Amino acid sequence: KSFMKFIYYTLIFTLLSCEGEKGGKGLIFEKDTDILLDSVMYKCIETSEIKYTDSLGNWEMYGSFGSCVRDCPDFSVEFSKTGYVTKKVSNPDGNIYLNKE
Repeated sequence: KSFMKFIYYTLIFTLLSCEGEKGGKGLIFEKDTDILLDSVMYKCIETSEIKYTDSLGNWEMYGSFGSCVRDCPDFSVEFSKTGYVTKKVSNPDGNIYLNKE
């Protein structure tokens, strides 16, 4: 019985303490022309992590956002580049389109 109780509590503790991961990736385009945009700054609001798209417009943002027992909480990413309207997206995954100012 003691061994089974130990296994049970170890399993519960492990599930409650582990971190889940949520994120997304895609390309960033200019909305009207479908031109890929490089050097777009994107920032995860929850973690303050900042990255920039590469020369092909690729973006990717992953990180730990809570316990894996329940669904990971939502996260928001802000995409910005000079000359374009800043866009904030909740749970982004896939292509992003920015409008010119």
